[in-house]
Amino acid sequence: MQNTSRWAVLALALIIALAVLPVFPASAQEGEKATFASDVASNIEAVGKKMVALAEATPENMFGWRPTKDVRTVSEVFMHTVATNLLILPGLGAPMAEGIEVPEQGVFALFQKWEAEVTAKDDVIKWLKKSFEYATAHVGEVEDLDAESKLFGFPATKRAYILIVLSHAHEHLGQSIAYTRTMGGVPPWSQPAPPPPADDDDE
Repeated sequence: MQNTSRWAVLALALIIALAVLPVFPASAQEGEKATFASDVASNIEAVGKKMVALAEATPENMFGWRPTKDVRTVSEVFMHTVATNLLILPGLGAPMAEGIEVPEQGVFALFQKWEAEVTAKDDVIKWLKKSFEYATAHVGEVEDLDAESKLFGFPATKRAYILIVLSHAHEHLGQSIAYTRTMGGVPPWSQPAPPPPADDDDE
């Protein structure tokens, strides 16, 4: 009886470990010491893969859908995330992504422009990929993380603003998952595993 209980506990521990592993991506290349920037970059990359997969799985005719009139549409949520990924880091000292020009009205005008104008599925997915690739590649180029910034009008360290980029991506991934579930869909990574193939009985 004790052996049975011990094996049950070990099996449960293995199941939990396998479930948790995808949530914590490798934060640095093999042989390299992890840093704040590498931890954030690997997490942004992981969130980006999920958000892109969710966008790819969403039917094209649902990109203009919203659960109520007072919230963003599917495409607007995605493009709002894109804007944050692409426009906060340059304000902290990272290089601006190629091909992006901020209008005289400022970055928030660009937020609104992208949300309003980029609505087609293929375009949204292209921008999502670009924005997460950019954030992953350039978050480590922000220097003097303890230095104060007033990017959004309130004083905070550059480190804190970087964490806003990360937490913002998680926030809107969760929102997009809720949208998908409300529409009757299932996130690709939550799809039930296919049944194992039946054993051939030749006897």
